[in-house]
Amino acid sequence: MKLFSGIVRKKRPLVVILCIIGIFFLGDYYIGQKQDAIIREKDAKKQRLEKLAFYMIFPDISDAWDIPGTPGQYEVVLKIDNLADEPVYTTFPEVTAYVQSGTFWTEVPIRDKETEKSEQIYKLDKGEHLYRKIVTINRALKYTFYQMYGYMHVRFHISMFVVPQSAFKEEEVIERVNDVYMYLKPYFITDKDILRQATFADNKVPVMIPMPPH
Repeated sequence: MKLFSGIVRKKRPLVVILCIIGIFFLGDYYIGQKQDAIIREKDAKKQRLEKLAFYMIFPDISDAWDIPGTPGQYEVVLKIDNLADEPVYTTFPEVTAYVQSGTFWTEVPIRDKETEKSEQIYKLDKGEHLYRKIVTINRALKYTFYQMYGYMHVRFHISMFVVPQSAFKEEEVIERVNDVYMYLKPYFITDKDILRQATFADNKVPVMIPMPPH
């Protein structure tokens, strides 16, 4: 018995060391599992936001018209369709506008309509959401007729961020960028001028003709 006690006493430091090593590896394993779970959760959140950003919301131009009494200014209605069965949270869409001039795009002034509310985060429920912009196009701008006689070829560059509902964290933000296009009738060209070269139903010349993405 004394011999056994002596052996235990001699090996006690080794047992303690082995226990410490075991505890260390168990702690390291737990931390590793915890970190892996956090990474998986972040990846899942990112993939969910990417799905909402790129497959569930679709920016486009809904309508445009001349503003009476202000030659060269157009009110443009931007729409964002949310196809998801849940709300999508986005920042306010930033928009720049360009008119094709030869082989180049010339930027033209665009601003939010005075009645628009600019909030930090927007909750987009399922359906259509509208944003109103004012575009100013100088008559002196030499634009390209492109394929539609008399009409300007206009491009809108739209940028917004899709964010999670719970927080606004940099690693959980997905940017959605789109270019949408339309033909826009110059205010200084009459319907009669257009109808000499193009045909419209009931001779009604639209101010805006939508275009597919390209």
